[in-house]
Parts: sequence; structure tokens; C-alpha cells
Amino acid sequence: MPRPRGRFLPILISAAVLASGCATADLTPARLAVSPAEQPLVEKGRALFNDTKLSGDGKFSCATCHPNDAHTNNKTYVGVDVVKDGDPRGRSTPTMWGVGQRAALSWAGTAPSLQGNIRGIIVNRMKGPEPSPDTLAALVAYLKSLGYPANPYLKPDGTPTDAAPAAAKRGFAVFERAGCKACHLPPTYDKKDVEDVFSGGTFKVPSLRVVRHTAPYFHDGRFQTLDETVKFMWEYVQKAGTSEKLTDADLRDLVEFMKIL
Repeated sequence: MPRPRGRFLPILISAAVLASGCATADLTPARLAVSPAEQPLVEKGRALFNDTKLSGDGKFSCATCHPNDAHTNNKTYVGVDVVKDGDPRGRSTPTMWGVGQRAALSWAGTAPSLQGNIRGIIVNRMKGPEPSPDTLAALVAYLKSLGYPANPYLKPDGTPTDAAPAAAKRGFAVFERAGCKACHLPPTYDKKDVEDVFSGGTFKVPSLRVVRHTAPYFHDGRFQTLDETVKFMWEYVQKAGTSEKLTDADLRDLVEFMKIL
């Protein structure tokens, strides 16, 4: 389940905050600093990311599933076909924001590198031609330039700021007390290893950053809400033998913490 990526360039963020106090209205990803020499490669990668010629039938680009500066279209796929959320064959579309700092790539967690993961998506899923090294290098440069939206509620180490809502601060304490950090390590809130949480197999530990905007949840998109997802994970932790006790209020605060990530 979903990392401040240092060296953010300044961007404007909306002053309007939702009633929950959990997010700004602007979800434009911050651009990580790149040198003038790297900028042309980043721009080439942006163009390629939106180029349907990467797919075998010329109908799909990377941006088809990752629109809005490589975010997520919140759908579940088998290949390039949209399937019902929760289909055990399906894989939900993750955001590409912050992907350059992810500990593991692909739901299987087996991609050797970001370049290898991109190549696998183009060839195996999009049925496109073998991408050239130059194409892969440009796509990697573009994706690595994408951070996360500016967040007034998180410190660089991933802990809540003083401005964070009180419920989110309580939720962070619950997050630590319940042992969530064993798999979701700040500031990226993921880890390199794969895990079996009784969800139908062994999958990577997804990053929790911007998780409130990446539903449906789990590899197959089985859950539509964070409340459902947190409840399932807490049941798993209990089955795994924790001695910790959480109340319904604790779980609600835990969800509120995830909403500010």
C-alpha cells in the first residue's frame, strides 16, 4: 500500500485545503532538479511517454494508463484491457510520481531496474517493438524528474509537520505503534522486499505516498477505500501474531495519517 523527493523546485500550490485538512487542491507533481544538460533528455522522455508508437497497435502510450504527468488513471488492467477491480488476474495502475526513489518496481517486485521495468511494460504489456537504449534512457530521465506535489503536512523525513491535522498526527503514532513501519519505511513508505499478506500471492510493498489519490488498492484493485484497506491489513497483522491492540478510533486516525502522505 503508498517520500519527499529532495531538491524540489519551487512550485505554486493551492491555498485551498479540503475540509478534511488532508490535501491541497493542486496535484501537480514537483519537478526534481535536473541540470541544463539533462533537460533535453527529460523533454524527449516526456514526448515519448505520450507517444502511441511505443505500442504494437499504435493505440496506447504510457500516458494512457499514467495520465496527468505520469500519475494513475485509477484502473485495473490485464495487459492493456481494463478489467473489473478485484479481478485476481488484474494489476492496478500505480502512480509514477517519485518512482526514481522506489525501493521495488512492478507488482511482482522483480524488475531489476526502472529501465528494465519500462522495457517490460512496452514489450510485454503494450506489445510494442524493442525500445532502443536511447528511448529507455529518455523515459527513465523523465520519470526520475517527477517528484510529488508540495506537501505542507510532511517533513523531509516523512513525519508530520506541526501544520498536519491532529488526527493525522495521532495516526502517525498509531502507524509506529502498530508496526506498519516494518514494511512501509519513511520517507518513501515502501521497502525493497516483497511480502505475502494473504492477498493471493507475494507482491511488492507499495509506497503509501499520495495513497489517497491512487485507489483502487492492492495489486488487483480489490478495495476502493483506505478504510477497507486498513481494516484488511490490520486483520492480517493480528493473524501474524501482534500483541498490539487498536481501537476503531485508532484505525480512523491511521487512515487520516495516510491521507496526508
